[in-house]
Amino acid sequence: MWMLTHCCFQTGRVNRALYFGVMVHCVLVSGYQSCQDGTTLFILLKSAAFGLPAALRRYFVCVFSSVPTLINHLSVLLEVTSVSVSPPLAPASGPAFLSGRAADSVLRRHKRYNRGLFEELLQGNLERECMEEVCDREEAREIFEDDEQTRKFWATYRDGDQCESSPCLNEGSCRDHIGYFSCACASGFTGQICEIVVAKRCDVNNGDCMHFCTSMGTSGAKCSCARGYKLLQDGLNCDPHGINKPQAFKRIVGGEVAIPGEIPWQVALIGRPSGELFCGGSILSERWVITAAHCLGEEAGSFFVRVGEHDIYINEGTEQDHEVSERHIYHRYNASVSLYNHDIALLHLRSPIVFSTAVRPICLGPKAFTEALVKESSPATVSGWGRTRFLGFTAAALQRVEVPYADRIECKQSSSARITPAMFCAGYHEEAKDACQGDSGGPHANSAHDTWFLTGIVSWGEECAKQGKYGVYTRVSLYYPWINHIMRLTKQRNIHYVHVTNILDDK
Repeated sequence: MWMLTHCCFQTGRVNRALYFGVMVHCVLVSGYQSCQDGTTLFILLKSAAFGLPAALRRYFVCVFSSVPTLINHLSVLLEVTSVSVSPPLAPASGPAFLSGRAADSVLRRHKRYNRGLFEELLQGNLERECMEEVCDREEAREIFEDDEQTRKFWATYRDGDQCESSPCLNEGSCRDHIGYFSCACASGFTGQICEIVVAKRCDVNNGDCMHFCTSMGTSGAKCSCARGYKLLQDGLNCDPHGINKPQAFKRIVGGEVAIPGEIPWQVALIGRPSGELFCGGSILSERWVITAAHCLGEEAGSFFVRVGEHDIYINEGTEQDHEVSERHIYHRYNASVSLYNHDIALLHLRSPIVFSTAVRPICLGPKAFTEALVKESSPATVSGWGRTRFLGFTAAALQRVEVPYADRIECKQSSSARITPAMFCAGYHEEAKDACQGDSGGPHANSAHDTWFLTGIVSWGEECAKQGKYGVYTRVSLYYPWINHIMRLTKQRNIHYVHVTNILDDK
């Protein structure tokens, strides 16, 4: 852009178009007219793109021979604004212009140089242009030749450094502007000076909670812990309370036999009178075991629950046998329609389990937590005493295998049976690692911060570890409310029963 900053006439020239030292400000947007020869009219153009040498970029003086020549040049201007035109234009009754000395006193351009007449033709210098004198932003831009450096300098040059007092809180980064400052806040903070702590959200890194995160609306998020754990003072982490601290699984490279006590929540369902182990399960609490509904069919008959088992043919001294007082099969399970849809059941024990290093419950988490865990904490660990191969013999010692979460679309396409919303798939498309007959009802467990959560129940599959097929598991996350409801109702009923019994005994 061009800025026409001064227009003036020499003495003796009469023209009614411009009057006594009028200042005309205009912006040249296109075209360039060569300066005419002459000495009568001076127009000072401020330029940064006139195709001139660097030393002449800032100012250029054109000499026009007459006012008509000036008017012709103004025809290429988009906008012309006249200021200080006083008095109004009128026919001249005498000389239209002052003498040269008088005109010079009116239109005198204030001296900008300190070191000589041609200082403005020198290369831009910060100290000379902006420290010894007052510069404008365009001159500063010519010195720095960089927009960002010019912005930083100009913000401080005009009104001082607004960031000098470090106004941004909580490690926020301050940026100086003309007349104000702005703060770039660190993660977790917001506000004009980063003074507001952003409310935690459960859908972002689980709200930083070790176990469960509950959304509290505008108040943010609240952390809580699984059964048997207590929330620490930091409000985020959980610590075992009343049970032994869980140990991470010790891996056996290439092996499948679990170490005794490695999977302490494992349950064996043993039939009577055969003494045959026919299904697995998981310990939820002192009196509750969870298993697959199809394990409790009519053919199941009488059975008992064994915990602390490792080798079914050896008495290791850690085993405990418990009778079942109640069976609770999920109300939407219907074996005549589908043997494996909603394949989940709860067993209430007549006597409480005694916890030890070899016997301990597995944790349950709410739906959102469990849904995320089963995918993000893959692979999971599946365990049981089932057959070590399709139609083979059952295992004597507890087996364990790691299986990754499988893509749902790929699993549905590979299965000849329907994969319902109550199921998910895990396993390998090629590798021979899977659950098998006898493992049904057993745990599919994922770890979060060394705490193990039940994410699935072994349900069914097409043969065992068959190439191109996956194992199918009950989606435990969907049944979290039902599980809590059944366990709570039974507890309240037992409390009421004890209360009534005590009253009768008193009488």
